[in-house]
Amino acid sequence: MHYVQIELTAKHRVDGDWEETTHSYEGRCVQKAAAWYLNYKEQVEGAGEVSTTLKLTERAITLVRQGGVSTRQQFEKGASTHASYQSPYGPFAMETHTNRLRVRYERELPTRVEIAYQLWMNGQYAGEHELTMVIGW
Repeated sequence: MHYVQIELTAKHRVDGDWEETTHSYEGRCVQKAAAWYLNYKEQVEGAGEVSTTLKLTERAITLVRQGGVSTRQQFEKGASTHASYQSPYGPFAMETHTNRLRVRYERELPTRVEIAYQLWMNGQYAGEHELTMVIGW
């Protein structure tokens, strides 16, 4: 297991302008079989501490959040996936269509993750999203 620094930039656009936020986390990264697992804790407004794990594989990224909010969201390039999102305000049905999915490796270690997707919550369009994660070893 390796301790890593994670810089997460999240962009979101519903109508016109992009909103951008950047957060830094200390996390852990471990390789198991053909996947890397990246884990960190984040504070979610109105929900408290959430444990977040990303499973990085050749074809897909799985995002698992547990705590004040919980979900298991799958990202596969060019595919639509369905998940449920449990929040303090109740459950939501999520649909994700992934437009871009890229993991960059240096010396066989994941150093950058990029995901661009469109999101629907309970059938309502919730905008375009872009996540960029820089992993410092």
